[in-house]
Amino acid sequence: MAKLKFNPKDFWSVFKLTQIVLWGFVLFVILFFVGVNYGLLGKMPDLENIQNPNNAASTTVYSSDIEVLGTYYTENRIEISYDELSPYLVKGLVATEDKRFYDHSGIDLKGLFRAIVLTGILHKEGGGGSTLTQQLAKNLFHQDFGKASRLTRVTQKIKEWVLAAKLERTFTKEELINIYYNTVEFGSLSYGIKTATFTYFYKTPAELKPEEAALLIAVVNAPSRLNPRRYPERAIVRRNLVIDRMGESGIFSKEQCDSLKKIKIKLNYHNPDFRTGLATYFREYLRQELQNWCDKNPKPDGSKWNIYQDGLKVFTTVNSRMQKYAEDAMGEHLTYLQDAFFKEWHGRDPWKFGAKAKPEMLERMMHESDRYQEMKSEGKSDAEIKQVFNTKIPMTIFSWHGNKASSIDTVMSPLDSLRYFMQIIQVGFLAVDAKTGEIKAWIGGPNLRYFQLDHVKKTTRRQVGSTMKPFLYGMAYERNYDPCTLIPYLPPECTGIDKSWNPEGSGKFEDGEMVPVKDGLAYSDNRITSRIMCEIGDPSLLVDFAKRCQIESPLDAVPSLCLGTCDISLYEMVGAYTCFANLGTYSKPYFLKRIEDKDGNILATFNETHKEAIAEKTAYVLTEMLKGVVNKGTGAGIRSKYGLQMPLAGKTGTTQSNSDAWFMCYNPNIVVGAWVGFEQPSVHFISNSSGAGATAAMPIVGGFLKRVYADRSLQLGTGDFSLPSDSSISVNFNCTEQPADTVKKKDQ
Repeated sequence: MAKLKFNPKDFWSVFKLTQIVLWGFVLFVILFFVGVNYGLLGKMPDLENIQNPNNAASTTVYSSDIEVLGTYYTENRIEISYDELSPYLVKGLVATEDKRFYDHSGIDLKGLFRAIVLTGILHKEGGGGSTLTQQLAKNLFHQDFGKASRLTRVTQKIKEWVLAAKLERTFTKEELINIYYNTVEFGSLSYGIKTATFTYFYKTPAELKPEEAALLIAVVNAPSRLNPRRYPERAIVRRNLVIDRMGESGIFSKEQCDSLKKIKIKLNYHNPDFRTGLATYFREYLRQELQNWCDKNPKPDGSKWNIYQDGLKVFTTVNSRMQKYAEDAMGEHLTYLQDAFFKEWHGRDPWKFGAKAKPEMLERMMHESDRYQEMKSEGKSDAEIKQVFNTKIPMTIFSWHGNKASSIDTVMSPLDSLRYFMQIIQVGFLAVDAKTGEIKAWIGGPNLRYFQLDHVKKTTRRQVGSTMKPFLYGMAYERNYDPCTLIPYLPPECTGIDKSWNPEGSGKFEDGEMVPVKDGLAYSDNRITSRIMCEIGDPSLLVDFAKRCQIESPLDAVPSLCLGTCDISLYEMVGAYTCFANLGTYSKPYFLKRIEDKDGNILATFNETHKEAIAEKTAYVLTEMLKGVVNKGTGAGIRSKYGLQMPLAGKTGTTQSNSDAWFMCYNPNIVVGAWVGFEQPSVHFISNSSGAGATAAMPIVGGFLKRVYADRSLQLGTGDFSLPSDSSISVNFNCTEQPADTVKKKDQ
């Protein structure tokens, strides 16, 4: 056999050819990826898009104590900075998803090769080949791929590599982790880590415990399948895997890992649904007002702000603790009151009885319902429609349970559900800082999911009853009626009015008895009030006084106005009572402090509004007389039942047939108002024992004030009302003695 001879020329030829092929391949790869960058496989985002990812960010609503009240969103996302992340979130993410994150430049060749060999060829568990940076690229720019073909997925992966390299050149490792946590989904309508920690734990990311951080890192892997609220068993398995990875990376010892894995999942879940959580009615009203603001205040480029996508930060005056105390007081009282109402009307329809009776109302409500209108448009006969309305079906209804609003599943006919919901007690509650006008708590109804009508807003007006009387007594003082002026306890004598007009008295006095003005107000006596109105003779003077106190609702200048036959909103009434608390100065209720963009730049600020409404001495005398209401009169239960010893003044209100119950209460620091009734005025309580202002509305105010004054961190003062600046004012409040009590200025 002939021997092969070594030929140096052949060796160098092969070597050169190998180099040419190798360098040609390298050049091809470089040119290919350059081509991908310039759109070879489809349009690529430019550098500016990478630096400023266009994620929809939620508008976040903050309370005055900087708690998140809620968000408005298409994707529920609140952006966060790296400094706000718990170290466990950072270390745990790297340990679980990308151990060599700090060593590669976007593409982990070792990890990629391992994934190809073990997973792709040997079909073994080899882990994923994607780095955190590649996952970020996918999250930022490939959220719309959905189910794709094999070729499309390959193309997508190549583009992710290019994007990952760009991201690594553009951002630091810390910035990449921050962007990652701002973009990923965590399930339960939560996008980004700040929203997720609020939703699942009601915390900030910096406050997360190790096992809580591990759980959220686990959820990212499959937000729907690993949702800890719906699938806690699956979530805890994945969480423990994250803890093991953190142990392998030296973050925890084996003993720490074993201990952490034994901890059960403890969620403090807060549904991001706008119809749940604190201050739902307020947030819905705020949403509408923000939309109006956006329409009138465009961005610098002329486009409109979007409250669902632009990440605005809205700072309000509402205090989260005071709001919670108000809702707790409401739930506690209405749970009892609703049960009492159903018992007293058991087997009867309230709207068929009383002065405001409307026997046909249930049928009218049926005809106005969407179900009836749809069936009518489909050509159904009245008989067919009635049969449907009288057939029992499964449904979910509102109910009070354990002092909380809840939903219960039941079987009920549509007609019976109408009958049921018409009898659910409605409520309005507003608490305002007397000096500034800042709204501190707002309740528009029992539950926004079931009842959308907000009973606080200016446009929602109800008959105010005796809460109107202080305006008459203030007007009377301006016309020389002192607290001790004596009024004969006789029917009113009004010129031009039917002689039969004789409002029923309180029963506290005998016919012909001479009653001091201040007692007429303390006991809310209709006969004394109407007699004063007739003696003055001009109801337009009462209209003028109320308008000076910023009552904007239409008021008819008729004598019965003094008894509160007019309809006024709770918002207006609480605002008007600030005039009494502030020695005649009106503090306009407001709820917005400022609006910022997502970067913290201030877009708008909102300030207090004050107006001199009535004279200092008039407000002072009114307050002294209204103290009598809560000290000995119709509102005295607020002291005896709730142990409130601080200075208070107030007024109860009850309308005809017990349809509307009111209680207004204030001190130098806060003005509180509550209304209780029903959506239809013809639905009413059966008697004063359940439907008067002192029994239906006052307990909500009392429960609220007891709670807020027990919370010393709120620092609500307990000092008495200020005296008028004019030290020469002399007013007699001691009607059993002749000498007048002189008002003296406090020592400075």
